Amino acid sequence: MKNNMWKKGLVFAVIVLFIGASVAASPSINKIEPRPTRIVDTYTVVTPDWSSITLTRYYSTERPSIIFIHGMGCNHKIFDWDEEHSLARYLNDKGWDVWLLDLRTHDGDGDLFFAYLFGIESDREYINQYWDFDRTLLKIDVVTAVRFVLDATQSDKLVLSGHSYGGYLAYAYAEVIGQDNLSAIITTGASPYANPESVEKSRLEMLKHGFYLGNRAYVNPLNRLFKFPSLFRIFSLHYYSNHMQNPPKIVFYDNTTPEYIWRNIGYFGDVEPAGVWVDMFFGKDRRKYNGHWVDPQTLYDYSENLHKITVPFLAIAGDEDPQDPSGDIYRCYENVSSTYKEFYTFPRHSHLDLLLGDQCREVIFPKIDAFIQNVSTIYKS
Repeated sequence: MKNNMWKKGLVFAVIVLFIGASVAASPSINKIEPRPTRIVDTYTVVTPDWSSITLTRYYSTERPSIIFIHGMGCNHKIFDWDEEHSLARYLNDKGWDVWLLDLRTHDGDGDLFFAYLFGIESDREYINQYWDFDRTLLKIDVVTAVRFVLDATQSDKLVLSGHSYGGYLAYAYAEVIGQDNLSAIITTGASPYANPESVEKSRLEMLKHGFYLGNRAYVNPLNRLFKFPSLFRIFSLHYYSNHMQNPPKIVFYDNTTPEYIWRNIGYFGDVEPAGVWVDMFFGKDRRKYNGHWVDPQTLYDYSENLHKITVPFLAIAGDEDPQDPSGDIYRCYENVSSTYKEFYTFPRHSHLDLLLGDQCREVIFPKIDAFIQNVSTIYKS
């Protein structure tokens, strides 16, 4: 009896060893490939007016390049917060060559929060109050970034993408600079029309930064003397409710973005020059220009000229975004002349949820990846 049991055990062991050797010898269809090592480079690029921009590159030669431009008072962290909330890393893992542009002075050192806390402007970096949207950020910073990336990659086209006013810069680049070196435009939370009432500034607050002279608006030369709120704000209920309690609805929707992100986002905010502030709030003043977005110095109408955009276009909106409403972004989608264009709006998403929400990796990021894959196919055929 014991002898038979020993023989059965020996046969069973031989069978197990044979199966194990067979499995080891044959490729497994369920084998998980290790995540490719990411190569990240940072470039400080001097601009023609002797300022500088910063480009962070998630390197790849498998697929074409994409430049991402952050929004107002923000920086590249919006595209690269952490492992689970990073459009940059997601796309790079798919093989795209990703470049994150930090416009001048946008280094994530928390100048905006510092100024808000102490009621004085941070002196950690030089900010010329006359730097503005079109003459400075568009015609110098973005143009410099595009040229640098095309030279570095030896390419003739790239995808230009932006969030919020980064998206406005993408629209403006296509309209004003041209589309010869663009293969597509992607915008998230970027409505090229007047600001809605929810973000409208009072006339008194606007006077601190600029003034109208007829239909044109200019920087208040005394702006730097009273640019920021006074010290009592740090003790106010307004400050407490916006920074320490529930996430402000203007940028986050309830429970869509993780609490640790919306509690810390202010620490990465960067101060904007008065010229940019004037262009964004005077030029997008809903009480002026028939609800259009207009350059308040030259009176160039960006909204009226959306039809000039002909490259493939993807617009992404949040249904709960009071700053850049979904309906206005859809109007933009309808008015661009691109033959290939897509529009998506996502429920329970506000302004920053489009990039930092917990659902982005499964719901929003794949839409962006699929779009640029289709664009690449179009240009190959």
